[in-house]
Amino acid sequence: MEDVLLATNFIDGVWKSASNAESITSTNPATGDIVGTCVISNELDVAQAVQAANEAYNVWKKRPVPERADYLWKVADILLQRKEQISKMMTLEMGKVYAESLGEVDATIASCKYMAGEGRRMFGETIPTGSPDRMAMTVREPLGVVACITPWNFPIALAAYKIFAALVAGNTIVWKPASNVALSAQLFTEVFESAGLPAGVLNLILGSGSKVGNALAQHKDVKVIAFTGSTEVGIHLAEIGARTLKRISLELGGKNAVIVMEDADLDKAAAGIVKAAFTTTGQRCTAASRVIVVESVREELEQRIVALTEKLKVGNGLETGIEIGPLANASQLKTVEAYVEIAKQEGGRLLTGGFALNEAEYQAGFYYVPTVITNVRRDHRIAKEEIFGPVLAIISVEHFEEAIEVNNDTEYGLSTSIYTNNLHYANRASRELESGLVYINNGTSNAETGMAFGGVKMSGNGHREVSHHAFDCMTEWKTIYTNF
Repeated sequence: MEDVLLATNFIDGVWKSASNAESITSTNPATGDIVGTCVISNELDVAQAVQAANEAYNVWKKRPVPERADYLWKVADILLQRKEQISKMMTLEMGKVYAESLGEVDATIASCKYMAGEGRRMFGETIPTGSPDRMAMTVREPLGVVACITPWNFPIALAAYKIFAALVAGNTIVWKPASNVALSAQLFTEVFESAGLPAGVLNLILGSGSKVGNALAQHKDVKVIAFTGSTEVGIHLAEIGARTLKRISLELGGKNAVIVMEDADLDKAAAGIVKAAFTTTGQRCTAASRVIVVESVREELEQRIVALTEKLKVGNGLETGIEIGPLANASQLKTVEAYVEIAKQEGGRLLTGGFALNEAEYQAGFYYVPTVITNVRRDHRIAKEEIFGPVLAIISVEHFEEAIEVNNDTEYGLSTSIYTNNLHYANRASRELESGLVYINNGTSNAETGMAFGGVKMSGNGHREVSHHAFDCMTEWKTIYTNF
């Protein structure tokens, strides 16, 4: 990776710098070392990228769907060849453990192959008509230029879910990744270039969300905005898009819970909770940040959770044996520290953790010990607001009905799990939980390719990713009547 130090825009098949001379430095959150630099684009660069995508769209949309999908088979092969290179860069830029980065590339490859297969399955319908001399059918048609705006926690996978579906559908793309993972985005874009994707079909534009993201969202030739990030920004983009009736797909925040009933296997529950809470240092939208447990088994469960949590090894994600990497940046660290203090002020009691690591080997990074807090009430801020860090709140309830009520008492609705051996509880929970994802006897972060992914309430706006349901956002229905 030593030869990849500057991330630049990729517009109309050409790597090029931004219109101005500005750039920002990308640093490793584990060590503070400089990883590289990223250009900062402006509205002029956005206009160039959208124009290139719009011109390419007029040709790309006419290609047969299976032919468009064939490019993804090539992308999957190249991703496999460059797996270690891309994984290392993701860990260098945002800090996640190297094994997780490898897993992200694997998930991206799986999604790529799945969506390539959709090139033969983008089905329409034929409908019986009331006339003896008429045929009626529906077909999916592309929409145009898709703006993909993605965060740093999954540098390539979250973009891939949007890009793959958009490409197969016949759309063209302008992708704006988070600036602190721009080098990873560049490597991913190089994969499409190596696959021979025609110029202008995929464009990479780097820069800030406030400038580049807004300019993309406001551009008249952008027909779809596909965004993963905070609920606040998602609402802002939806407001912008509504002015020109753009299609908007939003995958937003979460305050996910694991419910543990009195009959649950507590060893399995504790293991699932710790994995869901602290993988990616808690920096994922589906991370478990609440445990809602029946009081009769609370202490036993807490003991198991604490024991497993205290065994987790924190450190540089590129080192062997490390299970928890640093937070992505100083801002994330400050946010976590602030929420833990708020939790204690509101009456929460620390079971383990609750502090940043400042010893010599950690001083240059943004490390925070995995933290478990009990005695949390449903109205505490730590029980309602997304933290995006390694902090787990434990809330006690008396029975199943209260557990469901507490889970649903938040503005979010992304992922919830319940541990129980009672089929009655499991079936009721699957119906009554206000979540886009429900897991029975599993953590909150274990989605599979081909299954619709997305949330309800303030966690999303009804669109789904990672499955054929993504075409609901990336295409428009056309109804065709033929009289003969």
